[in-house]
Amino acid sequence: MRATLLGVIFLLGRKLLVAVVQLYVVATLIFSIMYIMPGDPVLLLLGADSNPTPEAIAAMRHQLGLDQPVLAQYFDWLWNALHLDFGSSLTNGYPVAGYVAENLPRTLELALTAIVIAILVGVPLGIAAALKRGSARDTILTSLATVGISVPVYIAGTLMVLFFSIKLGWLPASGYTDVSRSLSLHLSKLVLPAATLGIGLAASIARMTRSSMLEILGRDFVRALRAKGMPEGQIIWQHVLRNAAIPIITIIGLQLGNLIGGTVLVEAVFNWPGLSTLLVTAVSARNYPLVQGAMLAIAAAFILINLVVELLYNILDPRIRRKRS
Repeated sequence: MRATLLGVIFLLGRKLLVAVVQLYVVATLIFSIMYIMPGDPVLLLLGADSNPTPEAIAAMRHQLGLDQPVLAQYFDWLWNALHLDFGSSLTNGYPVAGYVAENLPRTLELALTAIVIAILVGVPLGIAAALKRGSARDTILTSLATVGISVPVYIAGTLMVLFFSIKLGWLPASGYTDVSRSLSLHLSKLVLPAATLGIGLAASIARMTRSSMLEILGRDFVRALRAKGMPEGQIIWQHVLRNAAIPIITIIGLQLGNLIGGTVLVEAVFNWPGLSTLLVTAVSARNYPLVQGAMLAIAAAFILINLVVELLYNILDPRIRRKRS
């Protein structure tokens, strides 16, 4: 028991160290964007059309710290980022951390709701298809899953707006309402973008669940349990699904990370003010501190999700921990 606990602690420490190294590398790459992106933030602040004097440009560079050596700027930015200080927006001087704190929860809410919808739809459909392999039900569900994966999110979102908002009038077409103003209106505006994101993911989960279930159902221990007279439902839920869960959790974890960084189109279609929309706006305006802060927040969320998924692997299947230790 003690050896097992020490193994878990060692594994957790190693995974955390890897996550920290990954975040450091990503932060270094993000800092480099300042020198890769076109344009000059000083001219953006002063207004290039106003023909600022060299003295004004030099004073602004000194104020922003851009007259320092690159390494000095890098270490200053990294130290401030460790304290969650990403500077201020070049357009209005508002702290970047404030923008991230305001928009990141909206993107996380959208992605997590999409994941919940996808799991509630995809896992039962995959199980239903696997239990009737080769039947008409299996063919129909597999075909629907293929269509769900093939349809782009902006087409699915547009079709949902046309059907549920314009034709039926059940849900708002777009927009965002804060929970403090109206919880019901907030949830009604969340349904369509979350369902749009969840469609493709539900299809992927359904296909993975089906293939994983079929693999486990064909193993010898399942036939042995049936020969012993164990009820079919108990075999499916207590033995087959548990052993088939690793690939399912894998795709859920990977897709959740992708959803956080890939909500741009859905947020644009439904006018959902999340972190992806903020990043696109910042890039268009060449707002370097805001770009760096938003990208670092997205990367940190992605790395954290992958860390949680890795830990779930080891909880569900200790053989993975023993193999990697």
